[in-house]
Amino acid sequence: MNTLAWVTAAVAGWFWVRALLPRPGGAAGWARAGMEAGLAFAFGAGAASALFFALLWGGMKPGSAAWTADGAVLAAGVGLWWLMRGRIREQAPPPGGGKMPLAWLAGLAATGSLIAILAAAAIYLRANPQGDWDAWSVWNTRAKFLACDGMWRNAVSPELAEAHPEQPLLWPAAVARVWSESGAMGQQAPQAGAFLAGMGFLLVFGCGIAARAGWPWAAAATAVLLMLLPLWRGVPGQSADVPLALFLFGAVAAAEAAQRAGWCWPGLALSGALASMAAFTRNEGLLFCALLGAALAVAGRARALWWLAGAAPVLVLTGLFHALLAPETKAFSWESLGQAGRLAAVIQAMAARIWKIGEWPAHPLLFLALLILVFRPGRPWRPLWPAAAALLMLAAGALALWASGDDGSTEVGAAADRLLLLLMPILIWNALLWLSSAAAAAAAAEPLPDAPRRGAAKGRKG
Repeated sequence: MNTLAWVTAAVAGWFWVRALLPRPGGAAGWARAGMEAGLAFAFGAGAASALFFALLWGGMKPGSAAWTADGAVLAAGVGLWWLMRGRIREQAPPPGGGKMPLAWLAGLAATGSLIAILAAAAIYLRANPQGDWDAWSVWNTRAKFLACDGMWRNAVSPELAEAHPEQPLLWPAAVARVWSESGAMGQQAPQAGAFLAGMGFLLVFGCGIAARAGWPWAAAATAVLLMLLPLWRGVPGQSADVPLALFLFGAVAAAEAAQRAGWCWPGLALSGALASMAAFTRNEGLLFCALLGAALAVAGRARALWWLAGAAPVLVLTGLFHALLAPETKAFSWESLGQAGRLAAVIQAMAARIWKIGEWPAHPLLFLALLILVFRPGRPWRPLWPAAAALLMLAAGALALWASGDDGSTEVGAAADRLLLLLMPILIWNALLWLSSAAAAAAAAEPLPDAPRRGAAKGRKG
């Protein structure tokens, strides 16, 4: 049951994703299915967990709240899919990625890296079943309060300062929902959730690029992504960082699919819903949700209202949590903002974390630079808004670290690692889309091999 409850949430989410996600015509079936599976886990687990917490807040017992939330998400998803079934078409243009030399080498690298991270996650979970410090001291501790009848308010008690009660509760609610349905607080529930969130993230990333540009570019992008050391620690770590990365990246991928389909409203609504789930997962998710909404408002203009409509239900819950439940914390210090030396220390710490984000020479930035030198993407760079939102988030994160009251290098380093885990996949994905578009444009500009011979034959006949 500790694993089955995650699967049932993904099944419920599949109907929502199937009804809302624009699908590119001509894309490989496995690529579309893989992307839908990853987004289905994200949407199903996120929606069921948010509704589970709302029902707890409304006075329902954990077991009843869990089953009611599952049934409501599944029933609504089936109903939406039934209404949209006649409108589900190949809405986005067919994939168009140019040829990649030595594509088989990229495939081998991605396959080997995927096998290695799966093996590493299994070994880590066996050696450290409780997860990292944040997992058992923050997220799983708060989940236990949510799963106990009448004790859920302890998850936001200011007396548990070390458990960060100011952080939103979507991921603790996700684990508590599984415990409430299984009837036992086994460690398998957070382990399975962390593992499936990591696999869902890899599916959305790799299969999303495969559906957009073909499998060689997906293999190259996945190989670069799996060079990120924070991802190797985050997948088995059982904290909320990898689920947050899944929600953020899923929101960006769904919005890009909506853009390719002419800013269609179902894709934008799906993107908004996933972004709002990120906002209810961590405070960093709320900031990125606002930045992504602003970027889409500039790029999509009035069509971005559909994105806001999709985000509204969970965003309202997030706002009520911060206004009525979350204890007050001192997130910013004007005294810290007045210290220029502190800003220099934050920039130095961020630069050091970027340098250590991979092991040289297998460093993601090095491989991205090599790919850019080989394919040399020209302008215009499209889409531009995902990279802009990610870079703005990076700058805002550095500003927040500068203004925070944390003085320890450990806290700054952990926050920098978290930011890079959230944003580097978006930047890598965006860069590979630019590169594949450049390769496709170069291939389209090349003359056909038999064109000179046909011209010469016509000249002889004349």
